[in-house]
Amino acid sequence: MSKGKILLADDNKLVVKVTTAILEKEGYSVSVAWDGIEAIKKAYTEKPDLVILDIEMPKINGYQVCRLLKDDEYTRQIPIIMLTGKERQSDMFWGIQTGADAYLVKGFDPHRLLSVVHEWIKDSGEKKGSIALKEDAIRLEDESGLMRRIIDILDKKLFQSTILNQISSLVAVADDYRQVIKGGLEILNRVVGNPVGLAILFDEAEEIINVSTPLEIGVLKRIRDIALETAIGYGWEPEDMDTLSAVIYGEENLRTDNGHTDIKTISTAHIPLVSRKKIFGILLLAHKDNGSFGVTANEVLKVVRGHLTMVIDNARLYDSMKQLAITDGLTRTFNHRFFHELLEREWLRAERYNSVFSLMMLDIDDFKQINDTYGHLCGDELLKELAKVLKGKLRATDSVARYGGEEFAIILPETNGDEAFIAGERLRKAVEEHIFIGDESGLRITVSIGISSYPAPGLKERSDLIRRADNALYAAKKAGKNRVCFSAEEAGKKI
Repeated sequence: MSKGKILLADDNKLVVKVTTAILEKEGYSVSVAWDGIEAIKKAYTEKPDLVILDIEMPKINGYQVCRLLKDDEYTRQIPIIMLTGKERQSDMFWGIQTGADAYLVKGFDPHRLLSVVHEWIKDSGEKKGSIALKEDAIRLEDESGLMRRIIDILDKKLFQSTILNQISSLVAVADDYRQVIKGGLEILNRVVGNPVGLAILFDEAEEIINVSTPLEIGVLKRIRDIALETAIGYGWEPEDMDTLSAVIYGEENLRTDNGHTDIKTISTAHIPLVSRKKIFGILLLAHKDNGSFGVTANEVLKVVRGHLTMVIDNARLYDSMKQLAITDGLTRTFNHRFFHELLEREWLRAERYNSVFSLMMLDIDDFKQINDTYGHLCGDELLKELAKVLKGKLRATDSVARYGGEEFAIILPETNGDEAFIAGERLRKAVEEHIFIGDESGLRITVSIGISSYPAPGLKERSDLIRRADNALYAAKKAGKNRVCFSAEEAGKKI
């Protein structure tokens, strides 16, 4: 009884004779292929337990045969041993890269050959029930049928390579992970034809959504619910669903429902985003027609999963490092250095477009007394909470920075003095009414705010703007604290 069927592909008659004799003496059944095309055909039709493959062969070389067999679902789990006269490390590298399971150099010790063959035949036999080729899966009566099969595999490989190359090109926008995810979702949309792509990032508590074709709002809501359920199924535990932010690209494609939308027929496909053995998010494709792209979408996601995850994770890391460089570690607002960079940008923009903007300097009243009474740890918590209050009352276009100690600087683009005063009063009242620590009888604070605006008479440099806002802050303190003041240079606007 044969120990197993081995396909030996080599055009060297002496090597074939010697190798066949060694294997048959050990009880293996050997079939010979004299070129690459014949090797592929026999791999399909004879269903060997193992293939021994030479590199240098007519028609198609061993690397190409190995790659084709490993890329086909019907043959990819047949063990392949590369048998060659080449000893260079690069040849061994390419043999393994094309999918070879083992690599032997000609002139081998027969015992070494038999040891490797026995190891892989045994491994193949243990899996035989799950990897056997389907009897009616392929028909290869002639070489033209075989070539059609090879072309189909090559086309599929080219298709996959094209997608992966497009995903690699997303590195060009890797300074913004949201744009990277948007780009990835757009690539998948072109391939799969799904109207909605969505990613949820766990640590950021953020959704990035791309709507590529007209879609009812009710359908998008249902898709988001499915995505949230999927994310929670992977162990995500959001602190508060209400704090989950969403960035929607293609919002102009959303349509009102008009009460006629059937939101039950939605098909989805998804992958977890994994980095360093930790799931950091999910990516989900959705279509409102049930079963419209299921198989294709899952196949494509399987192909791109590792590549796309790496690109997204690298973009997140880059963005995180960039944020650390410009962010105050305690309050998560911009730091002092980056504030000056932002102020310079706004100054130059206002000069160029003849526009206005304002600057606030905000300081906690009696902060030293708070530190002395409650301790510095309490003071730190208070600063962090104050930063949240300020961000919650400002526009997305406004910039908050920790200027130093308990002092914050706020840049308000396209805001004149009167508008800045209204915004300052809104901030002052919000802080005054907020309970920072404890219950109703807990710790409350007040702030004083100084404002200066551009343009204004005598304002020549950015330092003049800062000085005027700082002087206005000092005036607010001197006038009794918990108030908003304009710079003295802006006559008639001091409160």
